[in-house]
Amino acid sequence: MKNFKKAAAVLLFLAVFLLNGFCQNAGSVENLTHYTLKNGLELYVAENHTVPLAYIEICFKTGGVSQTAQNAGLFHLYEHMMFKGNSKFKTAEDLQNAMTELGVTNYNGTTSGEKVNYFFTLPKSQLKKGLEFWNYAVRKPTLDKRELEAEKKVVISEITGDQSNPGYMAQLSKHKDLFAEAPYKTDVLGSVYNLQNATVEQLKEIQKNYFIPNNAALFVGGDVNPAEVYKLVNSIYGSWTKGKIDQNDVNFQFSKTPFTKPMLKVLPYDQISPQIAQISVSYRGPDAFFDRQDTYTIDMLLKYAANPASVYKTELVQNPKLKIPGNEYCGLSYVTMRKLGVIENVAVVLDPQDNLPQRAILFAELLPELLKKQIPDENDPATIAEKEMIFNIMNNSRVFEQETAAGLLSQAEFWWCCTDVDYYFGYMDELEKVTGADMEALVDKYFNGTFPLITVYVNPDVYAVTKASFAAAGFEEITQQNAFWWSGAAAK
Repeated sequence: MKNFKKAAAVLLFLAVFLLNGFCQNAGSVENLTHYTLKNGLELYVAENHTVPLAYIEICFKTGGVSQTAQNAGLFHLYEHMMFKGNSKFKTAEDLQNAMTELGVTNYNGTTSGEKVNYFFTLPKSQLKKGLEFWNYAVRKPTLDKRELEAEKKVVISEITGDQSNPGYMAQLSKHKDLFAEAPYKTDVLGSVYNLQNATVEQLKEIQKNYFIPNNAALFVGGDVNPAEVYKLVNSIYGSWTKGKIDQNDVNFQFSKTPFTKPMLKVLPYDQISPQIAQISVSYRGPDAFFDRQDTYTIDMLLKYAANPASVYKTELVQNPKLKIPGNEYCGLSYVTMRKLGVIENVAVVLDPQDNLPQRAILFAELLPELLKKQIPDENDPATIAEKEMIFNIMNNSRVFEQETAAGLLSQAEFWWCCTDVDYYFGYMDELEKVTGADMEALVDKYFNGTFPLITVYVNPDVYAVTKASFAAAGFEEITQQNAFWWSGAAAK
């Protein structure tokens, strides 16, 4: 058992450990307790007695990254089918009635690139029935063929509706380029062809391989007692049979160098004002599963770059060729992901009819140099003060995150999905260890050692008069015909 409570409860949890033998102690966060069942199912309990409610979420480390070209979109379809009936609640109507009787609020399920999850909030008196509800849903879904045919139409309508959305086109085009070996692993909605031809047998195969206890975690929080929650979970979920995890799937890694030269794209986008344009420069970033230490380094470097007075922002805004109107109009971003790490360098620029293709290329070319300049002098008193300010802000944010059970569990769930919960607990300590030499090595590895994807978003009317200049500079227009990984052919 991993115990994150204070010492007053240690003897109680030690007794549970001796009786069940499920884990070792680690970590240090108040009011969060971690257990692991013998079948591999993890359980995180956040205790907060402010209101008589309980939150239950079950999450699986799967989603887009588990897809093949033939089943891309079916993980999202499977998520939908969980609300269509199971061995206890036979129909979608039965499921809805059951949640109403439980007093459920705020229920949903989601599928993303690296997870599938289901959750709801209910009165604490219904905790056992709530745990049983999700047990039936995830372990014994009906997967009725007639329901499947009906739900296909719902999901297909999502895909066809999004296909004409320039923002959706840009996202999938970007993923197709950055994750070229298997772009279908980044497309949760998938192709219409796959959805039209989806079968119950395919969904059962997905269930067998990915919706298994040793690929899952339960997150329970609110007005609950951790030991009692564990006892309930063990009695309800303990009989769930452990599955076999495909290690080839686990170890699959996308290339960090997808391009042999800068990739240039332009998107006419009617939501962009004719007075401005947006430039996005995208690099493959660290993947937490493979590049754990690099995730701390990039986070620390970007925190320095985010300062409005940073070298990065100041020199970009002061460069007359770029025409960035202010430091709030440029920035770097990186979200820690298990296998889908991307670093974005974005700017809004004025006068889009003035040499925009060349300015976009210049913006990208300046980034490695500016990031090298941004690396702080660790002995400079100003750097020491800035670092202290950064950590104060982060500590305050973490205190706020942990104020509620839902806030604490949302953090635990996020980090469990992309790394592990220990990453969150040790995050501040690891950031403290990041050195200037680490940052310099990271810039060389992810920026100087590779080429970016440069995407320009411009108003269609402006693009009409600048199209020739974009073509001359080597930019390819993003269209419905080339934006999607399955464009031009069915994913057969």
